[in-house]
Amino acid sequence: MIVVTCEHACPAIPRRYESLFRGRSALLTSHRGYDIGALPLARRIAKRFDARLLSGRVSRLLVDLNRSPSHPGLHDATVRALPDDERATIVSRYYVPLREATSRLV
Repeated sequence: MIVVTCEHACPAIPRRYESLFRGRSALLTSHRGYDIGALPLARRIAKRFDARLLSGRVSRLLVDLNRSPSHPGLHDATVRALPDDERATIVSRYYVPLREATSRLV
């Protein structure tokens, strides 16, 4: 089985964290918020190779799904300013599920 992942698939920010990014829509929709065009390409690759596709559902500014949990760039500076327990909640809700799903398939 082939597994294709697209960690930086979209610029979405969950409602709970929208206030952190208010007024920053240009940033969210730029290459810093997500990899523009990566998801359509990942879909084409997955279809071509009959592969499973797993993709991120939040902006890498909230949590960068392509980094290790201890990486200093795991979160945007705005998110790094949140209390430790809130950052841990972000990791458990958005980072861990994709990593665990990928691990199960691999």
